[in-house]
Amino acid sequence: MSLKLVNATMTVFLAIANSAQFMPTALKFHYQFNLRDFSKIVQNLMLAQPNHYKGNPLGIVRLWVHECHRVWKDRFITE
Repeated sequence: MSLKLVNATMTVFLAIANSAQFMPTALKFHYQFNLRDFSKIVQNLMLAQPNHYKGNPLGIVRLWVHECHRVWKDRFITE
């Protein structure tokens, strides 16, 4: 499952980083995405308590979605 989560994180990161919609401008200067954001997601997944998520793949996916929202979605100014 860990390889799938890392690949999913990379897919989302590349989609955001390469999107013309999310290029930094004078009004959207906070749209600067780098590998530090990617590492925050992976790092926080690694800090999760294993006994809460062992045998619970839906729980770890929910944690991953939460971390993606926390790191990336909070910067977006539009839905």
